[in-house]
Amino acid sequence: MEAPDLTGATVYEAAERPSIGGGRWYVLPDDSTYFLPTGGELRQSLITAHTLRDRPAWTEVSEG
Repeated sequence: MEAPDLTGATVYEAAERPSIGGGRWYVLPDDSTYFLPTGGELRQSLITAHTLRDRPAWTEVSEG
């Protein structure tokens, strides 16, 4: 899989830290979602953009 361009993505982390395994979820402008585990490789996420936005288990964070 070619890595997607994450420019403009909204970034989420698990609200409870430390999250299981750690990592960040990225929601692209087209609502596709990707997960980057700590120390791992970016992969398509099974969690939907709607779930990341609307559930208290995830918090939007600033990239950086």
